Amino acid sequence: MGEKLKALFKDTRIYFMLLLVIAIVWFFYEMIKYQVLPTKMLIVVVALLLVIAVLLALSQYKAKNNKIRLTGKVFIVLISIILLLVNVFYSRTVDLFSSLQASEDTDIISVVVKVGSSYQYIEDLKGKTYSALENTDDYVNQTIDEIAELNDEDMNIKYYAGVDYIVDALYNEDVDCIIMNEAYRSIIEDSYETFTDDTRVIYSKTFTVAVEDTASDKDVTKDTFSIYISGIDTYGTISTKSRSDVNMIVTVNPTTKQILMTSIPRDYYIPFNVLNGYRDKLTHSGLYGVNETVTNVSNYFDVDIDYYVRVNFTSLVDIVDAIGGIEVDNPTAFGDFAEGTIHLDGEEALAFSRERYAFASGDRERGRNQMRVLTGIINKVTSVSVLSNYVDLLDSLESSFQTSLSEDDMLSLIRMQLNDMASWSIETISVDGTGSSLYSPIYGSNLYMMVPDDNTVATAKEKIMALYE
Repeated sequence: MGEKLKALFKDTRIYFMLLLVIAIVWFFYEMIKYQVLPTKMLIVVVALLLVIAVLLALSQYKAKNNKIRLTGKVFIVLISIILLLVNVFYSRTVDLFSSLQASEDTDIISVVVKVGSSYQYIEDLKGKTYSALENTDDYVNQTIDEIAELNDEDMNIKYYAGVDYIVDALYNEDVDCIIMNEAYRSIIEDSYETFTDDTRVIYSKTFTVAVEDTASDKDVTKDTFSIYISGIDTYGTISTKSRSDVNMIVTVNPTTKQILMTSIPRDYYIPFNVLNGYRDKLTHSGLYGVNETVTNVSNYFDVDIDYYVRVNFTSLVDIVDAIGGIEVDNPTAFGDFAEGTIHLDGEEALAFSRERYAFASGDRERGRNQMRVLTGIINKVTSVSVLSNYVDLLDSLESSFQTSLSEDDMLSLIRMQLNDMASWSIETISVDGTGSSLYSPIYGSNLYMMVPDDNTVATAKEKIMALYE
């Protein structure tokens, strides 16, 4: 018995076949556990691998020719390596879907002083006067409580109606500091371009909380669904709250293979849930998180929004670069962008999406350009050419956006696309309005707003609902 075992272990064929079996079994395990391939395609792949395994086994144990045995060993190694690589990328892809699911929101509360002040630490502000917004949030209140306990004092806080007032109070030395959510910094810099240079942060606290689960129970391969695209105006961490500068309802009918993109101007003057129905410009809703934006738009357009995707400036640049750039149909030349079909890399796609001053219609045309960029991304990622940039795409997606789509929903959509490889019909529309100077409860003063054109809103509703029929 011992001699037979020794002879068996000396037989190198057993090691080659063991390598092949491990690779095939792991492949089967991954494919069955997370089924991305359609059933009919999976059956074909399994059958093909079994046939290959039998042929390679025969090449080792039945063939008398040494060249055939050697060739068989080479193929065993090559196929095993290919399967192992496929397993690694497949596993990484599935893990990516889990990481893309929205899990947290980040709020950063800062205490800001003038850059030339003598204050260095939060203890230096004991007995001093703070300024804060009247419509402050729970995180600011929690930070106030912590500072009060730290400095063992009842803090002197002046509350103001808008961000302009708290900055003016600091600049005029009516207060010694500002306690604010960093989400408001971009708004402040609209009016005070040098605010970041004029001030410094001496105390900061980060709050990271789980986001509310808003997952839908729809079958995304059969039922029409709507996704809200929210593009926040910041770089870096995707969970950071910021203004929602890109606002788009994407309605998908998986049965008819139709996609309708409805662009909404960032300055749209609509009711806010967090403001008890008072109106402000849509972009400001992002300061309270993507769920606030989704709720406001869903109520105003009277459409159920099943999912959302949140991206930031970093996301767009990384994704477009990862897929090797995109092709966009540009109807009008502007800046460095020629008329016609143009190729854009990540930074160019961002610039193309953000420009509005070059157009007479301003933000309206910017919204249309954003839809052109999104169309270019969809066309690229649903094409075979994306495979050559697959690793880069995985890297870029890992921290590029958040979505409330579940892992199962994303896998189902991929499986559906692989099953029929259908082309999609993409239509883009945008709602319109009239510019006016109106009161912003968040700013505490009048700002440029776009008063919705009811006719364009009604048309958008009709087109959206037509995909549900």
